[in-house]
Amino acid sequence: MSSPVVATAAMNLHLQSGKTPLHILKDIEFSLAPGEVVAVVGPSGSGKTSLLMVLGGLEQATNGAVSVAGTMLTGRSEDELAIFRRKNLGILFQNFHLIPSMTALENVALALEIAETGQSYSEIMGAATAALTAVGLGDRLDHRPKALSGGEQQRVGLARAIVSKPKLLLADEPTGNLDQDTGAKVIDMMFALARDNGTAVFLITHDPALARRADRVLSMNHGHLTAITQSVPA
Repeated sequence: MSSPVVATAAMNLHLQSGKTPLHILKDIEFSLAPGEVVAVVGPSGSGKTSLLMVLGGLEQATNGAVSVAGTMLTGRSEDELAIFRRKNLGILFQNFHLIPSMTALENVALALEIAETGQSYSEIMGAATAALTAVGLGDRLDHRPKALSGGEQQRVGLARAIVSKPKLLLADEPTGNLDQDTGAKVIDMMFALARDNGTAVFLITHDPALARRADRVLSMNHGHLTAITQSVPA
């Protein structure tokens, strides 16, 4: 049986707001298996994005255990966490975050260069080309973001997120800026590519239809994470 990609135990996050301490995440315990897609739903301000940031090593849990891709994140330095992210994570943003001056191919290749995979220049370009082809953009390699539609830009973002075959893909409202049909196509590609690579997916969404497509749905409410066993309401 494969080891979980994500495992947390009694994990809490406290943040300071002025003089007021805030208990953001409360005794979080869950795991995520290789190739599994978990959708997290819940109202704004419930702690969903904070949990994503902890899993990505962008925020340190106050206490408890957080293991991602076999690495215990608790107590790591910022430099150690940066190296961990480069080698293990893919992140898909709602707002694309492509570099405007770079072509689609260069944006994707940059992710491999940052990951320090040890690949040669030609290998990096070959992998970036293959990733863009996999998301249907093999004929858009030399286009800069301004020459691409919103859906095409998000597909470049997806290619960039999966090009290094990460252990964990974090996606925060990845279709929030896309129309329904385009968003569905991006999700189809994300799920297929993740499962082909054995990548676990942690997906935050407000879209019930998208949540229902995940292997599991978890609900975040007032910092508590619970499983949803019934159908997600439309």
